Amino acid sequence: MIRLNIFKLIKRPYSLRNRLLVILPLTALTPLILIGSISYYSMHSILENKTKAGILSHLHEVRISLDNTLRQLNHVSQQLAYDGVVGKNLENYLISKTYEKKKLEEEIEKEISMISFTNPDLGLIFYYSNQSGKHFFENFPVNDTVNIDRLPQLMKANLITYFGPHLSLNSLDGRLVFSAIRPVKLDERDDIYVYMETSYKRIDSILGSRDDESGYLHLIVDDQGRIAYSEEKDAFPVGDAYPVMDSSGERAYNGYYAFEENNNQSWKVVTLIRESAYKFEINRWIGQFSFFAVISIAVSCLFAGLLWRTLYHPLRNLILDIRAVKNRKLIVPVRQSDNLEFNLIHGELEHMRLRIANLIDEIAYNEKQKAELEVEKLMNQINPHFLLNTLDTIRWMARSEGQFEIDRLISMLNKLLHYNLGKDGEASINDELEAVANYVRLQEVRYHVNFQVHVQVDSRVMDQNIPRFILQPLVENALYHGLDGDGVIEVEIKQHENAYLLITVKDNGHGMSEEQMGQLMQSKQDKSGKLGMGIGLQYVIRMLKTKYGDQASFHISSEVGRHTTVTLKLPILIKGDAFYEKSVSGG
Repeated sequence: MIRLNIFKLIKRPYSLRNRLLVILPLTALTPLILIGSISYYSMHSILENKTKAGILSHLHEVRISLDNTLRQLNHVSQQLAYDGVVGKNLENYLISKTYEKKKLEEEIEKEISMISFTNPDLGLIFYYSNQSGKHFFENFPVNDTVNIDRLPQLMKANLITYFGPHLSLNSLDGRLVFSAIRPVKLDERDDIYVYMETSYKRIDSILGSRDDESGYLHLIVDDQGRIAYSEEKDAFPVGDAYPVMDSSGERAYNGYYAFEENNNQSWKVVTLIRESAYKFEINRWIGQFSFFAVISIAVSCLFAGLLWRTLYHPLRNLILDIRAVKNRKLIVPVRQSDNLEFNLIHGELEHMRLRIANLIDEIAYNEKQKAELEVEKLMNQINPHFLLNTLDTIRWMARSEGQFEIDRLISMLNKLLHYNLGKDGEASINDELEAVANYVRLQEVRYHVNFQVHVQVDSRVMDQNIPRFILQPLVENALYHGLDGDGVIEVEIKQHENAYLLITVKDNGHGMSEEQMGQLMQSKQDKSGKLGMGIGLQYVIRMLKTKYGDQASFHISSEVGRHTTVTLKLPILIKGDAFYEKSVSGG
C-alpha cells in the first residue's frame, strides 16, 4: 500500500519549474553531501584524536614535573629537619653559648648555601619558630608581612605540608613559587620549622607562559578539591570548588575543554583549552571543504542557470503572455524568443491577441451605443418642448389672475424640468444642488409637509462637474422610500483621497428591508404603492457605468426603523488625463 502511494506521488503531474527546482539542486548537492559526510566523520575522528593526544601528552609532562618538584622539596626538607648535618647543628645552635653559637651559625649558613647551590630549582630557605614568629638562617631577605599559616595549601602528607603556587616570601622576588614546611625534629623544642620554596623559574618551566602558542591554560586542584592555582580566573576562580569531572576525563565547561590527571597524593593538575582552539583543526578543515564546496555549487548553478534560461525562461514568458490575454491586457505586445520553437508559438499568440482585442472593442462599442440609447429613451419619454411651453402658459395665466404663489411654483417647476431635460451631459455640483432645492420645495407644497435638507459641501468641489441629474434621484428616493412626513435629509459632498468625490444622501426615516431594496433596484413596485422612483436610481447607476466605467461605485444601505444611506464614489476628472479625454469623448 505504501509503495503504491509513493508510486502515485511520483507519477503525479508537476510543473516543469518544480521538476527543475528539484532535479538541478539534487544533481549538484548529492555528490557533495555523500563525499562531505564520509570525509567529515573520518577527518573529525582523526583530527580530534590528534588534538587530544597532544593535550594529554602535555598534561602528563606537567604532572610529572610537578611531582618531581614536590619530591625535591620533600627530600631537601628532610635533610634540613632530620638526619642532615644542618639539622644536627641547628639543635646544638639553639642550646649553645655565644661563642659556639657563632661558629655553628657559620656552619649552618654554609651548609644551606651548599644545598641551594646543588639544587638550583630551590629559592628561599629559612627556619622559623611558629611561637615567636621569628625566622633565622634565611638565604634571601624574607617578607615579614606574609603569614605562613595563610598560604594556600596544596596538600599535606605526613609531617610535610605543601603550598602553592603563591607569591614568593622572598622580598626581592615576589613571583609565583611552590613551597613546603616541615617541623624540625629536636629533643628540646617542637616549635621550629624549616620553610623552603622553589625558584620562580621552576613555575615558568613547568606551566609555561600564558602566551604559549599551544593555547593551553592550567589549573592546580588541592587535596580538598579546591582550585589552588588558575590561569583563567574569570571562569575558574582561585578558591572555588573544582567541578567534578565525568568518567571520560574530558568535557566542555565555561567555554573550555578540561583534561585532568591525578597525582597519587590526591591533588591534580588540569589543562584547559578553549573550545575554538580545541576545534581549530576541525574547523579549518570544514572551512576548506566548504570553500571548495561553494565553488563547486557555484559552477553547478552556472550550468543550471544556463539550462534554466534556455528552457524555462521562454516558457515563463509564454505563460505571462497568455495570462495577459486572459486578464484583458491586450495592449501589451507579445514577447519574442530566441528559441525557434517558442518564437513560433509567440507569433500565433500575437495573432490571437489582436483578434480578441478587435472583438472586445467592437462588443464594447455596441454595448455603449445600446446603453446610451436606453438612457436617451428614458430621458425623452415625454415631449420636453410641449411640456415646458404648456407650463409657461399656465404660469402667465396665474400671474394675470393674481395667483402669485402658483406663478412661483410653476416657475420653479419649469426651471427644474428645463434643467433635468438639458442636452448637456454634465453640470456643476452647485447647479445640481440648486435643482435639488427646487425639487424639495415643490414636494413640500405637493404633500403639505416640511422636509429639512441639510447640505454640507466641501468648498473645493463646488465647481466640479458631475453627470447631470444624479443628485435629484437620490433625494427623491429618500422622500418616497424613507420619510412619511416631516423628516431630515442630509446631503454631504466632499473630496476623498484627493482623487474622488464622495456623495452621501442619508435620511432618518423608517428604512427599508432587503426585499424592498431589491425591488427598488429592479424598478419594481413595492407594497406601499409608490411606483417609479426606482427608475431614477437605475438612471444614476447606468449613467455612472456609462460615464466612469469601473472607476465609480454606487452603494445603498438601510436599517429598518432608523435610516437609509446612498453613497456615490466618483473619480475627479482632470483635463489632460487619459480617462478624462475618454470620458469627454464618450469612450
